[in-house]
Amino acid sequence: MRLIVLFSGQGLQTLAHRDEILREGTPELHHALDAQFLQAGTSLATLDERQLHDNAVAQVLIFGLQWLRWKALIRHLPRPVLLAGYSAGETAAYAAAGMWPEAHGAFLAGARARLMSEASMRLGAPAGMMAVSGCDAALLAQQSSGLAVHVAIRVAAQQVLVGGLRADLDTLATRLAACSGAHPTPLAVHVPAHTPLLQSVQQPWHALLLAEPGADPHMPLLSGSRACVVRTRDAALAALAEQVSTPIAWEDCLNMIAEYQPDVLLELGPGAALAKMALGHGLTCPVRAVDEFRSTQAVLDWLAGLRP
Repeated sequence: MRLIVLFSGQGLQTLAHRDEILREGTPELHHALDAQFLQAGTSLATLDERQLHDNAVAQVLIFGLQWLRWKALIRHLPRPVLLAGYSAGETAAYAAAGMWPEAHGAFLAGARARLMSEASMRLGAPAGMMAVSGCDAALLAQQSSGLAVHVAIRVAAQQVLVGGLRADLDTLATRLAACSGAHPTPLAVHVPAHTPLLQSVQQPWHALLLAEPGADPHMPLLSGSRACVVRTRDAALAALAEQVSTPIAWEDCLNMIAEYQPDVLLELGPGAALAKMALGHGLTCPVRAVDEFRSTQAVLDWLAGLRP
């Protein structure tokens, strides 16, 4: 079975995911996550709905969820032919590929979030992200004229995520509302990720990555910003560093995933956004997300039923 595992980004995390980590995670994982949550003024056990979308909480929680699910599933799965992380999910994908252990992964997820939040605060005004569908590149460029808004993720020809100052995102949403077919949707993300507005994060983030112990990935990793496979530590860390302020070419990543001719795609979550994107892109192999199942065993039973 040619398996590809997808590591989701932030926006769809819930308290149910927190509860899953509390219920099924090891004391070591809880400790690693709490060391990061402490810097955000909370803990795994006490964080509430209001804090779920705090950048410094969200990225760490997502890492913890994906690491937990990865460790529970990988013992029973064939070795994936590719790991692909989307936005914050790339940090967990790198850990899953063996580049650093659990505690280092949690630390790096927290450090990345804090660097991004600090850079966003230096902009001097609230910032964030917005999804835009039904709008081609020319119309988006026209409607974004004069605004501090940049394409952050390209999902399809008429489906992108943009990041920028919140006031400018609101202005863009108003402009697009007057355009036939265009649909702007604000996202619960409070930093302008993957845009030049976070350029100041790239160098310190890269330095931090290089300072951490690590190894070459022991399975192929798909870089979101480069839309190519990275196989060495140096190439992987350079790609991960530039991703914070460089657009993610997810449409090209989906093309690369299709070239691998997978038998199945499995999204670790939170949510099923990547599974839906893959299906919308035309991938014909079975595609599911862990959040669509009631238990780890149900995921394994589904996968077992696909094997010849």
